[in-house]
Amino acid sequence: MNLFIIYIFFPYFSLAASKKPLIIPKLSMAPKIDGVLDNPIWEKEALKIENFHQFSPKEMGEPSEKTVAYLGYDEKNLYFAFRCYDSQPKKLRASITTRDNCLDDDWILIFLDTFNEKRRAFTFFINPVGVQGDAVRTEEGGNDRMDTSWDTVFASEGEIDDKGYTLDMSIPFKSLRFPDKENKVWGLTIARNIPRKGEVILWPEFSKSIPGLLTQEADIVIQGKVEKGGNLEVMPIFTSLKRESQKVDLQPGANLKYGANSDLTADFTLNPDFSHIEADAPQIDVNLRYALRYPEKRPFFLEGMEIFQFPEIEMVYTRRIIDLLWGGKVSGKAGRFAYGVLSAYDLHPTESLWDIHNGAGSTKDNALFNIVRFKTDVFIESYVGFSLADKEIDGSYNRVAGVDGQLKFNNKFFISFQALGSKSRFNKQDTGFAPALYAEFFYFTKYWGAGAYWKSLHPDFEAASGFVERVDYRGAGAYANFNIYPQKKFLNQVDFRFRVAQKDAYFQNIVTDCFYEASSSLRFTEFNQLYITFRNMMERYENIEFKKNTLQLEGQFNLIGWMPFSIFFQTGDSINYDPDNPFLGWSNVYMISLNFKPNNRLQLGVDLSKETFWEKKGGDELWDYSVIRQRTTYQISKTLSLRAIVDYNFFYKEVFGSFLVSYVLRPGTVFFLGFDSNYLRDEFGKYDRQSYNIFLKFSYWWRV
Repeated sequence: MNLFIIYIFFPYFSLAASKKPLIIPKLSMAPKIDGVLDNPIWEKEALKIENFHQFSPKEMGEPSEKTVAYLGYDEKNLYFAFRCYDSQPKKLRASITTRDNCLDDDWILIFLDTFNEKRRAFTFFINPVGVQGDAVRTEEGGNDRMDTSWDTVFASEGEIDDKGYTLDMSIPFKSLRFPDKENKVWGLTIARNIPRKGEVILWPEFSKSIPGLLTQEADIVIQGKVEKGGNLEVMPIFTSLKRESQKVDLQPGANLKYGANSDLTADFTLNPDFSHIEADAPQIDVNLRYALRYPEKRPFFLEGMEIFQFPEIEMVYTRRIIDLLWGGKVSGKAGRFAYGVLSAYDLHPTESLWDIHNGAGSTKDNALFNIVRFKTDVFIESYVGFSLADKEIDGSYNRVAGVDGQLKFNNKFFISFQALGSKSRFNKQDTGFAPALYAEFFYFTKYWGAGAYWKSLHPDFEAASGFVERVDYRGAGAYANFNIYPQKKFLNQVDFRFRVAQKDAYFQNIVTDCFYEASSSLRFTEFNQLYITFRNMMERYENIEFKKNTLQLEGQFNLIGWMPFSIFFQTGDSINYDPDNPFLGWSNVYMISLNFKPNNRLQLGVDLSKETFWEKKGGDELWDYSVIRQRTTYQISKTLSLRAIVDYNFFYKEVFGSFLVSYVLRPGTVFFLGFDSNYLRDEFGKYDRQSYNIFLKFSYWWRV
């Protein structure tokens, strides 16, 4: 994800908190969403905002380009319009691309904190030609997340002219959740990105002195009745899959959503499509001590999942659910209380994290998952929560329950905690109660910060509905960071960070891991950053202490608008995790990702991951693992696109290829037609096809 999305949505202090809320006017007529601001209603009736300020490169500096925003509403929609002046409109970055794929462009961003809780906001992006992006942003305990997997329905259009560009958009109230009140007080933040200048401007004014971007939002008031979220949504789904040597498999399914009111939603899915539309990006999977983690991409699980996030120990990892027959979910917020209940019936569950990415279960029995989550607001911008996760398989079970919270005091002090306990039964054998504990405290200012944490997991602790890569340890750590803000055109910030940590065996006084780390980051602009890290550590494996030193470089760059890229390089000592013959070797790890954009419709992406392992530094090479992905997309229109992917694994000599035709009218109303195939190279250098699939999907999002 674009680094600005990670960084700007970082802690900051609001100068708007003491200002009076802005009243959003009700428009006499609905403006046409066409990207052309020729309707006089914008100037005559809408609320006008002009006082934007730089966030970067100069905090609260005067923007180099003027921006004007207009706001209004009627009973059905909230309306925005923007005049974004630009002295060099031919240099605007405006891709015609897929949804959520315009973060490298010029864009306007809107945060809508509809519960005015200063911790969560619906997020909308629009680039100069009206391409959309949306996300949910959460800020809790200093941990900031932007989840772009959230999609909703809204309208937007954009137009580039000789003065810059104009945008307008309408967000249906049905697409949002909010308290059902006569006067709706929401939080609002607006940002504009000018990537060629490394400039980000914001409204209202922000300072980097106190944490919380959403803390700094302005309050807006929408008076009177609007169309509530109480509605029925039906999404019928039809998929057809033809595997090699098998008959065509036609599968109907359906998603149902019912909004009892504007802040309570019930979702139900029956035989949903979790097909071949998005394939997992290849990762290096040799010489691993712990299982890889793959992101969730399936719409049913992504909707409203921000409530199931946790401070540290991941109780809910929905990739554990492999082949869903049916699932149900209820989520909402009533006053200070937020809640979520998820149930799912899995036909092919997996018991091992190692098997998750294979997409096939490792047991013959079905599994029932039940997950309950409650959170209540306490103090200001803080919460305390309760969670329960239960997985049942033919008399065996795993149950995990606990409390967690994230507390914020005086905009400088943060406390995060999580206390869990698990109990499991397998083959009529019970593990008993097994605890897991986590606590962290840190202090933040603009120029420095420091913190410490504790974490322990009992050897028998298990979270079969979550992702816990390791148990049987007690650990503590501390860290400190120092920040400098040159505010130069091509150097905004320099950070220095120091960390130290140690882990001991849970029941024994044996050090299993310890490390000392020093790192520095250079923020040239919001889109061009470099990180340097040196780590000295000891890792105990098979009762042998291995002492390691590593150097790591990581960067993300967007200096060239038509070719943003990122790099990762790590060199140093590395363990060969062979349980029969572990030893300390030497490895280099390389990762390169670039996206070549010869024009605003065509994108050629390349991702390369490579690890070379030597018996020792300068010794014999034991293996060279390389995997490359080439992804080509061509956007015929905003709704119609072509995509081709080729993955080549040099280690296994395996080729994966796929081709996809996509028509996406809006989220949920889609048509996909695709083909994929696997080839394996034999000892004679010939590639034999292992399998192929032809698949089709159609769904329609119908709001009753």
